[in-house]
Amino acid sequence: MRYANASFDACVSALAPDVIPEVDQVVREMRRVTRPGWTVASHIFDYWGAFSAADLVCDTASVLDEGMRSVRDHRKSRPLVWSNGQAEVWRRAGLEDVVEVPIVISFGYASFADYWSSFSTGLAAVDQRVEALSAEVHAEVERDVRAGYLAGLPDGPRSFAIIVRGVRGAVPQ
Repeated sequence: MRYANASFDACVSALAPDVIPEVDQVVREMRRVTRPGWTVASHIFDYWGAFSAADLVCDTASVLDEGMRSVRDHRKSRPLVWSNGQAEVWRRAGLEDVVEVPIVISFGYASFADYWSSFSTGLAAVDQRVEALSAEVHAEVERDVRAGYLAGLPDGPRSFAIIVRGVRGAVPQ
């Protein structure tokens, strides 16, 4: 970063560290530009069973599509997105009093159409892979995901709990 050492009282990153290849370097830079005694923090999605809205699509499509299976496996394979994964990076960067906590967020949808549309308009890897499916596989995935969403009930509102893992640490004095 093009900032002098100890330029800020805090340095925060939201939903970005899991898509940055050199996360250790980024956290060291966040530490460098933050004043001693102050906070470096971030949060990212917990992809290991705590992102139920996307897991329904990802797991269903993974049965039918090798590309989606690769996306799913990559998302879950990185220790950074596991419990205490960010905390470990913060400790390696020399931050003190590191705490990582789960934050539960509710994603609500008015109907299956509302839910399904969220996977056809986004830029996330899952969204892109859904859009890249052949017409036949796309229709099969949509049908199977619809069955999972409805779970034998009439169409209507559904809420999915998602965990974001937040971490913070202090720059040593």
